[in-house]
Amino acid sequence: MIGKTLFKNLGNFDPDLFNLLKNSLDRQIATLSLIPTDNAASPLSQYLKGSALGNDFIGHNSVEHYSRLEKLAAQRACDLFKADHAIVRTGNLVAASRVVLQALAKPNDTILSFNLRKSEHCSGSQMQYRFIKFALEPDTLKLNFDKVRYLAMRNRPTLIIYSPVNYPHNIDYKKLRSIADEVGANLWIDLGQNSGLIVTNKIKSPVPYADVATFAASDALHGPQNGIILSKNKLADHLEKMVIETGHVSLKKNVLAALAISLREAACEEYDDYSQQVLDNARSLERGLQQSGADVLFAPTENHLVIVRLRDGQDVAQVADKLAQGGLLVKAEELMTSSDNITYPVLRLSSLDPTTRSLSADDMFTVGLVLGEFLRSSQDAQAIKAVESVIEEMVENLPLFSEDWLPEAEIVREADSDLMMKTMVYWNM
Repeated sequence: MIGKTLFKNLGNFDPDLFNLLKNSLDRQIATLSLIPTDNAASPLSQYLKGSALGNDFIGHNSVEHYSRLEKLAAQRACDLFKADHAIVRTGNLVAASRVVLQALAKPNDTILSFNLRKSEHCSGSQMQYRFIKFALEPDTLKLNFDKVRYLAMRNRPTLIIYSPVNYPHNIDYKKLRSIADEVGANLWIDLGQNSGLIVTNKIKSPVPYADVATFAASDALHGPQNGIILSKNKLADHLEKMVIETGHVSLKKNVLAALAISLREAACEEYDDYSQQVLDNARSLERGLQQSGADVLFAPTENHLVIVRLRDGQDVAQVADKLAQGGLLVKAEELMTSSDNITYPVLRLSSLDPTTRSLSADDMFTVGLVLGEFLRSSQDAQAIKAVESVIEEMVENLPLFSEDWLPEAEIVREADSDLMMKTMVYWNM
């Protein structure tokens, strides 16, 4: 009741903010997002982020000063990913990436990076590095490890970076590790949105092979926007000191608690079921696209990603905009290859958020059919309307977070129940 009263009062007191909130909620409910970074936070994570812990923070400026809450979140990250060390202080993946870059590379150092990943996190800063690209071969759309080794031997990078953002196959991390060792480079692997599939052992973990691994706690793990840094023990102190030097010295307890609960949920049976459904839904989306005649690259997918190639010269941003008008949100990009002159216009699709909202494999097959038919159409107003009619009916009664993925728990004791009532925040609008 307190939450409902606050919600009503917000509308009366600040209609501008109220309308922004309402519009965001309406959009999330009325659209279906295949964008990899889109995913709802779990209700438990949302509750803790909006709780009275938000009135408190942890202030420290030395690596020796840890709170019990920070230790809890870090230990859970280590346990889940079987990592030596975890840093949970950074507020987002960009901040975490900058910490790693400044810790492991000096200005003007050479960095060998898959699709130039992480170079975008240097723009507008004083960090100046020499990024060298390695990428998929344009004819096979696979990594040529002999060529990667040649580039590493020729350029002697300080750091080698791999991130699977545009590649739905599992690579041989042992080969990357061997190349890094041969040239004396640190190996940094960003897990992308594969983090959930990794902790549930649905796909092979790169963490044992990486000196550093990073990921966002949102998207796949249903948590807040934290950027997490996993590392080998040999780099732990150096990374921790860089976190302090780059200003990450104040932590909100509510965000840390939201992170800790999302890591706890990821160890539950329900999250394992969720991850399997993510895989099933991605493969079903892919089959629907193929049946409709779409040009699907890398099939069959081995994770949550499905990559669809568009016609050469087609404006990918325009295609994404038209689909959004029909209520279907997609990520439009240019897929890099090892040749600077050859790129492919693609849509990068994910089954994460649809699975969170309880869509089944059959539903995702239908989404694939509808999307594929749109791509083959004239993409006019009538084609947009055809997409809209299917999506509108599909999402009409969908939750933003399905109860199927909530972990079962014992009934709380009466004293605990009283505490929850006192601190309750109305998160479920």
